[in-house]
Amino acid sequence: MTTRYEQLVENQQSSRYANERLHEVVGNVRGFDGNRVPFLCECADNDCGGRVEATLDQYEEAHFARDDYFILRDHQRVEGEEIIGKEDGYDIVRKGFVSLR
Repeated sequence: MTTRYEQLVENQQSSRYANERLHEVVGNVRGFDGNRVPFLCECADNDCGGRVEATLDQYEEAHFARDDYFILRDHQRVEGEEIIGKEDGYDIVRKGFVSLR
């Protein structure tokens, strides 16, 4: 049985995976540097349809560490996440350790 916490994390990871693929595809398009890309919000809300408008460089900076995600301002976070950066229209959050007991 999946816990609520695990479901929220899974929601974020699904968006992150889609964004990684989008980053890869757009990164292969010549002349696209500096243009904003409509990435998925990586918040914990499974029904979120938000988009984080960011350049490829901003995406890479926001995902410097594996536990870093970007979400639209004030969107749902998972317990143990902290905001480590605020950019134009989105926050960068980092997952902390949370006991699953």
